[in-house]
Amino acid sequence: MPLTLRTLILPLMLLIATSCSPEQTTIEADYVIENVNVVPLNEEIILPNKAVAVRDDKIVAIVNQSSAGNITGKHIDGAGLYLMPGLTDMHIHMRTDPQAAFNLFLANGVTTVTNMGLADGRGKIDHLQLRSDVAAGNMVGPRYLVSGPQLNPENLTTLDGVMAALDRHVDQGFDVLKVHGDLEFDVYDALMTGARERGLRVTGHSQHQMPLSQSLRMDSIEHLEEFLYVKRDGAGIKVTGDFMAIINTYYDHVDQLANPDYRGPVIQDMAASGIYFDATLIIYKMIYNWVDDDIFAAMRDDELLAYLPASTVDYWLNTETNEYRRDAFPLSAEHLKSNVELLSTILFELNEAGVPLLLGTDSFGTLVPGFSVHKELALMTEAGLTPYEALRTGTVNVAAYLGESDHAGTVEVGKRADLILVEGNPLRDVGNAANVRGVYTQGKWHSKSDLAAMLNDAKDLVADWK
Repeated sequence: MPLTLRTLILPLMLLIATSCSPEQTTIEADYVIENVNVVPLNEEIILPNKAVAVRDDKIVAIVNQSSAGNITGKHIDGAGLYLMPGLTDMHIHMRTDPQAAFNLFLANGVTTVTNMGLADGRGKIDHLQLRSDVAAGNMVGPRYLVSGPQLNPENLTTLDGVMAALDRHVDQGFDVLKVHGDLEFDVYDALMTGARERGLRVTGHSQHQMPLSQSLRMDSIEHLEEFLYVKRDGAGIKVTGDFMAIINTYYDHVDQLANPDYRGPVIQDMAASGIYFDATLIIYKMIYNWVDDDIFAAMRDDELLAYLPASTVDYWLNTETNEYRRDAFPLSAEHLKSNVELLSTILFELNEAGVPLLLGTDSFGTLVPGFSVHKELALMTEAGLTPYEALRTGTVNVAAYLGESDHAGTVEVGKRADLILVEGNPLRDVGNAANVRGVYTQGKWHSKSDLAAMLNDAKDLVADWK
């Protein structure tokens, strides 16, 4: 076929294929969310006045509202609301009643969470069973991913121990391996080598006593504050033991980080490595809030504390028990505030350099799960990310990190139906993503009234959590 003829015929064939759209045929679905503005997040656009059909937990059609009558199933009127992918909190710890926590996540549009440590302080929770219960529909909640036991110098000291830890992660099917604390080099090297051989995903804290290049062997680093302790060349800042003995070294390094010429190569190294970064800036800012006398005094008035166990609130809002309020804590509120500003700048620079960011919170203390995700998104936009860029950290980037880009992370036909219905355009104001009016996940639709009931139930559940 001559090239000129092929050039004419191919566009015609595409036109014919496109014209045979699902809008002209009957579509079988379980649910139809109609009259919505779709926020697909595969690009920075809004698709107005659409109907989205869901069957067997997948998006099977996105059509103009005028064709919504061709779709069978339960119709849900979005009434001009915005439909976007469900959000993710990639760094949680289960420190409350699990069902209460799940209710808080769903009510805030969080449809996937990753638990970053098995210990809950009480020994009450079987996290692998939780994962199975949610997946089987025996428990209402977001998709629950679980890391294995945190690996640190206390529980990982020998090469034989490394092999045993890797085998346990494979045998029990943990979703991620978490490094916590500074390991000996031969132990860390064997861990990373063995994890790669077994196809295990590795995340955790940076290795402070090694050059940054060693930490960049992981798939993701947790916490922006790790920049304060790790150096590009040589050993960084030891954060265990007698911190006061090295406090001057720490201050010197923070001063260096404030220099763009110093941190620029660090950020470029991260961009070149392909590593993901789970910022969790909100938890570092919360430490500043605890240390600042005025903010700390006002915390008792926070209505969200009703979603936390009373014992948790009493512990963290008591100067005698909150470890960051004690005289021995070496960092002032002024210094912490300056660090928050510096880390916000680093967050912006990471994003500008193309380092893929993940949405996580590490909520503990008086930071309430679910709600904290929207506080983190707000900090991202305050740092200079656009709402579109911030929302992708909890959707598109998470799917890429988990190797799920082909079937998750955006609102497109063929993708998993993790969907949230929000009031207000989230691309205009990221705070609108907190105005959740409905959630579809794990094969279930949760209406606005359902979500309100979940929040009420969460208060009752935490009241019984001892």
